Amino acid sequence: MAQITRTYPGRKADELYRKVDEVMERISKEMNLHYRKDGAQKTGSVSRMGIAGVYRVADERVTVDLTFPMLVPGSLKRKVQENIEQRLDRLFA
Repeated sequence: MAQITRTYPGRKADELYRKVDEVMERISKEMNLHYRKDGAQKTGSVSRMGIAGVYRVADERVTVDLTFPMLVPGSLKRKVQENIEQRLDRLFA
């Protein structure tokens, strides 16, 4: 399991959630993932064939937990993780 955490000083949970939701919508469409979200809890998840990602948004912080089946190659795991990290790094760019 991998965990990605980013902080955005001065950003409120509602603002962060809107941006993260946009990013996760795009990722799920590009990678053909099933996307579920809960705006009230400011959480969401994506999944497909054992690969799962869950995110939580709070004031100034976004946390993403990624889970992969044992048979998924390390290179694919890194690619997915790096893709999410890059998108979070550009969240307000």
